[in-house]
Amino acid sequence: MKKNKIIILKIKLNILTWCIEDYTDLLTISDFVNSYYLINEDTIIIKENTLKTIRKLLDDGVILAGSLQKGNTFKVWKRKTDEIIKEIEIKWDNLNRPLHPHEIVWFDITEKGSKEFEYLNNLPELKETDPFYFDDK
Repeated sequence: MKKNKIIILKIKLNILTWCIEDYTDLLTISDFVNSYYLINEDTIIIKENTLKTIRKLLDDGVILAGSLQKGNTFKVWKRKTDEIIKEIEIKWDNLNRPLHPHEIVWFDITEKGSKEFEYLNNLPELKETDPFYFDDK
């Protein structure tokens, strides 16, 4: 598998993993994108790649965008992907400061996303390896 494809799948797996555990905010997704692409401080590129990633996940039907309501209930935004991306982009641009946790939009996993998570989680190419921990037997 090509390196770029593996990076994209690792980002997808990480996002789906977080969404299975709980609703996931925009900053968390942005941090995943930044860490895998190693963009660092270029907020414009981070934002562009984050929005591209979210668009792909929404189009694939593996996540839903929405708002977190009182009582920790999730209200899905019933809009087309283009409208969702545009709203996120406008609100993010209008912050005029770095993004904070819990701002703008939340994401939840779909049933299709749960199945995709199971599939991706079993791909050997996506297993993270830590060179500091190994079995030396």
